[in-house]
Amino acid sequence: MAPILSRAAAGSQEPGSDKTPEKWETIGPVMPRSGAVLLLGNYRPTICLVRELHALGYRTIVGRGGGEGGAEYSRFTDETWDHPPCDADGFIRVLAALLDHRPDITVVFPVGEAFVRTVAAARDRLPADRVYAIPAAAVVEATLDKVAAYALAGSVDVPVAPYAVVDSPAALRARCATIGYPVALRPLGPDALAAEKAVILACDGDLDRVPAAWTRGRGCILAQRYVTGRRHNLNFAARKGRLVRLLEAVIERTDRLDDTGLAVEGRSIEPTPDLVRYTERLAAALDYTGVGCAQFLVDPRSGAASFLEVNARIAGNHAIAEAGGLDLGALSITLAVRDPPDVAFVRGQPGLHYAWTYGDLRGLIGALAGGLAFRAALRWALRLLRALITTDVHVTWRWDDPLPTLVLYARSLGLFSRRLRRRPALPRFRAAADPS
Repeated sequence: MAPILSRAAAGSQEPGSDKTPEKWETIGPVMPRSGAVLLLGNYRPTICLVRELHALGYRTIVGRGGGEGGAEYSRFTDETWDHPPCDADGFIRVLAALLDHRPDITVVFPVGEAFVRTVAAARDRLPADRVYAIPAAAVVEATLDKVAAYALAGSVDVPVAPYAVVDSPAALRARCATIGYPVALRPLGPDALAAEKAVILACDGDLDRVPAAWTRGRGCILAQRYVTGRRHNLNFAARKGRLVRLLEAVIERTDRLDDTGLAVEGRSIEPTPDLVRYTERLAAALDYTGVGCAQFLVDPRSGAASFLEVNARIAGNHAIAEAGGLDLGALSITLAVRDPPDVAFVRGQPGLHYAWTYGDLRGLIGALAGGLAFRAALRWALRLLRALITTDVHVTWRWDDPLPTLVLYARSLGLFSRRLRRRPALPRFRAAADPS
C-alpha cells in the first residue's frame, strides 16, 4: 500500500490546537494510485474531481448521464461512458457488466445524489474487489430520509425547527396552521428531486402555490416552520464517527431570490463552535465514515441554529473545500477501503470567497423569464459581476482547463448547440465499451 500525502490547510491539526502545519504529511496507507476511477453523475463537483484525481495518478472516466454536464470536456478526463438512466435495476446491471469488462476500474465514485443512493443500495450486486467512494448504505439511507434524519438530530440534541409530514391537501392546511406561518414545504416522494426544491408559504392563502404534483397522492410533503437566516455548510470527513476534516462556509446568495436554491456565492469562515458540536454529534450517532456536508440555517442576530440535512456525498460547491485544503476527493477513496487508516484532523482555511458564476447567470436568466423587475435584475447582475471579479475560487472555471465551463455557457445561452451535438465528446476521449 502506498501512502497518501495530504496538505494540511491553515488552521489547527486537532480541535482546539494552535499548531499550524507547513508541509505535506503522511496520513496512512490507502489504495495504490493506479487504475481508473469512474465518476457517476456529471455535475459541477465532477469537473473539480477529475482534475484532482487525475493529478493523483488515476485514469479518469466520466459517466455522461445526470447533471448539467461539462466534465467530459475537461482535458483531465481520459474517457467517457454513455450509460442508461440511473434507475435501481437496469443501471446497476449495466454498471456491473462494465466493471466485469474493465478490471482496471479500481474506484467507483458516485457524485450525484441519485447515483449515491443507487450504488449504495446495490453494493452486493457489484464486484467486491472495487472501492465505492461513498459512506455505508445505512448511512446514505438514514441521511436521505429527511424525517428519520430530523428524528436522529432531535435524539442527540441538535436543534430542528418544528415540522410535520402530510399526505393530503386537507392535512397540509391543518398542519401548516399548527406549525405556524411562514412554512417551508418540500416534497418527500417521487418529486423530491424536482427543480422546485422548496416552496415558502407566508399565510394560508399561499397554499395554492403548492405544485399540483406534490398533492396528487404520489408521496408526502414535509411542512416545516420557515426559519430565516443564512445557510451554513460544514464540509466534513469522518472516520468511525469522528471528524477528521472540517471547513465551514456561509452561503451569501443562491440562484433564487428567496434563498431556497443552489448556492452561487459564499465564503469559508472560522468554524462556529455550536455547529461543529452538532456535526460531531450527528457523525457519532451515524457512526459516519466518509465524506459529507452538514447544513444548518443560522439567524445572524440571535445565532440560533436549525438543522437542515446531511448530504452523504461530495458537496455541490466542492471547489471551496479543496481550495481550503481538505483533499476530500482523495479522502473519499481512502475512507472507503475495508479498514480505513487513521487520519489526522485538518481544519480548512477560512476567509476564501467563492462563486459559481454559471449557476448565478442561469438563475438570473430564469428569474427574468419569470418576470423579475428591472431594478431587482440590475442588482442581481451587479452582484454577479462583483463576485466574478473579486472571488478567490471559481466553482468550475480554471484557466488551464477552460472548456468545461465554456461548454456550459454555450449550452445555457444557446450558442454553438449544433456543433456540440455533433461532437458530444472531444476526439482525445475514447468512449468506454458498452457492456450490454
